[in-house]
Amino acid sequence: MLPPTLREKRHYLAIEILSKNRLQFKEVKEALEIVIKEFLGYETAKAGMQTIELKHSGEKYGYSSMQGILSVDRKYVLKTKASLVLLKEINGIKASCRIKGVSGTIKKLREKFLK
Repeated sequence: MLPPTLREKRHYLAIEILSKNRLQFKEVKEALEIVIKEFLGYETAKAGMQTIELKHSGEKYGYSSMQGILSVDRKYVLKTKASLVLLKEINGIKASCRIKGVSGTIKKLREKFLK
């Protein structure tokens, strides 16, 4: 096991995805990866974005809502947030991504943003 000083420092993003129709986990995960790859290019590997959790949270404003948690290297949080805002559709279905907040731990992220 690596000592804490040598480990990657990660931050966690709470996101919400609104779409016209109910979407599957796999569709959303692939769409998020594509948007980030298009925006960051070769830096995508350095950012190391991972989808930790993605689940349906019902209806909001007449749209299907999904909430999730993404893990990103702390140096790439701002660039990742910028790329997620560019999400306009998933498999031809209009969709948008909203960043609810950022935290250094999953526990605090859930307490603050995913109630």
